[in-house]
Amino acid sequence: RAQLVAALAEHWQVSAERITLGLGTARDRAEPGRTLPLREVIRLAEAKFDTLGATGSYNTPELGGKYRGGTIGASPAYSFTAHVVEVACDEETGRITVTDCWVAHDCGRALNPMLVAGQIEGSAYMGIAEALMEDHDVNRFGLHRGPSLLDYRIPTAIDTPELHALIVESIDPEGPYGAKEAGEGPLHPAIPAISNAVFDALGIRLRELPFTPAKVLAALRAQRGAERAGVERSPAAALHERRRPC
Repeated sequence: RAQLVAALAEHWQVSAERITLGLGTARDRAEPGRTLPLREVIRLAEAKFDTLGATGSYNTPELGGKYRGGTIGASPAYSFTAHVVEVACDEETGRITVTDCWVAHDCGRALNPMLVAGQIEGSAYMGIAEALMEDHDVNRFGLHRGPSLLDYRIPTAIDTPELHALIVESIDPEGPYGAKEAGEGPLHPAIPAISNAVFDALGIRLRELPFTPAKVLAALRAQRGAERAGVERSPAAALHERRRPC
């Protein structure tokens, strides 16, 4: 910005304090009618300074303990995310389809709102993929079950729901320019949000990833078996069980 202002001030023969930049346009504070598109200002600056560039740095405040590993998991600015998902559950096939996903993410200051929104959508996509498709073998240190990556299931454009990114800015005092992360934060809540939606729809609680049709059908069978056992045990006891608050 300093280079742009310096180049334009020289071109207009005015002091740098008179120039303001915004909405793709440079203006003269003293003469508001004098403007220049920002693309023209960039050309002036490149002619004067050659390639435009700047460097900067940011150091986090001292975090955690002074012992080895004392800073693991510590952050100067924690982000917060809320997910709402709408799912369709087929009791006959066990298939779960996510139709819409709303993500509200507190990223501090959104330095580039378009990139932040894209990051939120991509992270939510990954969370939904992990919940419904990606299959890992927990007994083999998280390796995928297929023989190769060609067999690794991920959602296509057809499988991906409508994603709605809602940027929440809180301007964190410890983050660079008030910013916080917008990477993994919007990913994780998709999984419990889908699990809660399935519980709301079918009354079954899925606790093991991925939420495959086979697991849904198994949980439904167990639920119905428990209901039949409750009726056979005692109609009054079963009624009390169904009315018990959760």
